[in-house]
Amino acid sequence: MILRDVIFFFVLFGIIGISAEIFVSAILEFIKTKNKKFLGHSSPWMFFVYGSAYFIILFGTTYLMNLNIFIRALIYMFIFYLMEFVSGSILKKFNAIPWDYSNFKYNFKGIITLEFAPLWFFGGIILEALYFYLKPLIF
Repeated sequence: MILRDVIFFFVLFGIIGISAEIFVSAILEFIKTKNKKFLGHSSPWMFFVYGSAYFIILFGTTYLMNLNIFIRALIYMFIFYLMEFVSGSILKKFNAIPWDYSNFKYNFKGIITLEFAPLWFFGGIILEALYFYLKPLIF
């Protein structure tokens, strides 16, 4: 693993994550309020959370590639939930957590919610594919 790879993909995944969060939050806000301004939001803290997804994908592309895609997606989903819970718990301790899932039916401590399971399930496979696509093109 070369440092430039780590920096590049950490920054890329951070930017992708924040962009996706802004877009998804805008969609959810529009559905809820019909606000035509289509405003989304995120937090700079999320850059580090989403950037660290690179290490999960690196783990997956190193150790999980012999597994069925469905099993890989489940493992990614589980690890993303774990990462979300740990980072959310730390941020919550400092009163800096930028999300609150308390209003969701299947939430745990307002930090994670099962409603996002499809997002984490498919997100891991999408990031894995993006990593495999970009790695040879960039380096």
